[in-house]
Amino acid sequence: MKFKRDLVKYVRDKAKSQYKKGSECFICGNTDNLDFHHFYGLTELLETWLSTNNIPIENEQDILDVRERFIGENYEKVYEKTVTLCHQHHLRLHSLYGKRPKLFSRETSKMGRKTEKQTWHGMILF
Repeated sequence: MKFKRDLVKYVRDKAKSQYKKGSECFICGNTDNLDFHHFYGLTELLETWLSTNNIPIENEQDILDVRERFIGENYEKVYEKTVTLCHQHHLRLHSLYGKRPKLFSRETSKMGRKTEKQTWHGMILF
């Protein structure tokens, strides 16, 4: 069935009121034109969750009925595994890695902040 909107937009509409966007870009410290970016793409999370739980979505009401459950079961990935980026760095990330970048499983907690910023979760940003 075709929907007027992407399914993930129904989820994002519900979730976005609780997003905790930072006051500056994680990479450069810019405080203007900030974007909220998920380490785990919501589209992939939703598609995987629907498939894993064998939940068919036939119409708009179906996604409205399950979106709170999805958000609850994926709370950490929806709200905590995120970063605030300036629009320029957000666009750069997506220009390098596509609309749906994969999260690399690279250890960054022992790196210095500058190195961590340059290789944000294994992605070379600048």
